[in-house]
Amino acid sequence: MGAFEVVKAFIKSTYLSEKAALNLYEWLPLSLRYRFFLGSTFFSWLSFLEESEHWSREKYVAYQFEQMKDLCMHALKNVPYYKKLFLDIGFYPQKVQSLDDFACLPYLTRETVRDKPGEFVDERILSKDLIKKQTSGSSGIPMTIYRNREAEAAFHAFRANLMGRIGHNLKAREVMLWSFIEIGKNKNLPFIKYGNKLILSARYISEEWFMRFYDMMRRFDPDYVSGYTSSLALLSSFIMRYNLPSCTHVKAVINYAETLYDWQRELIERAFGARAFSMYSMTESAALGGECECSGNLHIYPQHCFVELQDAAGNYKEIIGTGFTNYAMPFIRYQTGDLVRGFTESCTLCGRHHTTFKTIEGRVQDFLVGKNGEIIPRLMPWIKIFPNTTQCQFFQDEPGKAYIKIMRGERFSDSDAFCIRSRLREMLGPMNDMIDIEMIFVDHMPSAPSGKLKLVEQKLDMKVFLNR
Repeated sequence: MGAFEVVKAFIKSTYLSEKAALNLYEWLPLSLRYRFFLGSTFFSWLSFLEESEHWSREKYVAYQFEQMKDLCMHALKNVPYYKKLFLDIGFYPQKVQSLDDFACLPYLTRETVRDKPGEFVDERILSKDLIKKQTSGSSGIPMTIYRNREAEAAFHAFRANLMGRIGHNLKAREVMLWSFIEIGKNKNLPFIKYGNKLILSARYISEEWFMRFYDMMRRFDPDYVSGYTSSLALLSSFIMRYNLPSCTHVKAVINYAETLYDWQRELIERAFGARAFSMYSMTESAALGGECECSGNLHIYPQHCFVELQDAAGNYKEIIGTGFTNYAMPFIRYQTGDLVRGFTESCTLCGRHHTTFKTIEGRVQDFLVGKNGEIIPRLMPWIKIFPNTTQCQFFQDEPGKAYIKIMRGERFSDSDAFCIRSRLREMLGPMNDMIDIEMIFVDHMPSAPSGKLKLVEQKLDMKVFLNR
């Protein structure tokens, strides 16, 4: 039993003792914290990321080829799904000569992983050595994902490297608006403070709790605020609606797990008086990236994954990702469901030779479908916080017809309803004839188990329409 296992066994399992341990952990030297939880793998990745940050494009390509080859050879030897697949199609990883040779492998879909997750796990690893994760189901297909400790350490190294672009480190005072808080037998706590962290539950979204959270944030005086984009946008809307002053020393607001749209960026930056900065990642570990410190452009880490772009309808392209960090459950040529437009192979502003997008346009399920199967483009960037509303969400289960569900605020009136209808017509413009959108009012907007709020509840199979 290692030193930290002894500590965990000793403090196990009351709320006060665990909170005391968290406080103690926060004040440990950073190197000791990382070593306890993440081991030497974290430091190896962190060092490698610093060394490789400004490699040439050619060197990245050579690195990615070796990573793809090694991952596929591992999968052939140890992962049941790939053993059978490679044998069926006659694919021999040891014979590949370039990245182009991997194009013979079929794309991996969510449905395939969902239906037989155990076949994707390295058969040599004991279940007790796996870390179980659950995707949010924002694509309509929740999945069980397994990682090992090395994959967790790699993720935190990439995160630390990315956040370093805006000066973030673990010594910084940070408010986190997170999906849920659970310590010991205390489940779904509204908030907890320990060390230099104040964590607020995104499940408490009433105006009463937002006011409490705001007061706590002002007293805590954070350097950074982080959380799911939808939760941060709701809190920002509350701050702006009541004309509340910004927290004084916030350097940046870090957005996780959801696309950061232009209207959300503008709203968050106005509310907090600081830059909104986003990280792009997924539970499946198939792709990872984040914003450039010189712009809002999104960089994909070539050290983490090999990314391809598949044509989709409406001049969109879908990200196909192969991650290099999770050998416990490898995803090879995985259809992420994330759509983009336009990309470059390097960033002229910072000089990194990373695949760069202006923005992620949204997930496949974030779009609406017109009467004749048309994709209604860039829907999500249009959805703004409408006047005197608490939340809104689109719902669609048949082409050409959708609903926008509205949670009304205390001051909502008929004039606000008229304003929303007018704005929808303005947003759709020439596409008004393609789709009918009906407004309905609700008292509750259910979030996913992760705490995320789907901005579109899309029941249609979007791939049918995107691949036309």
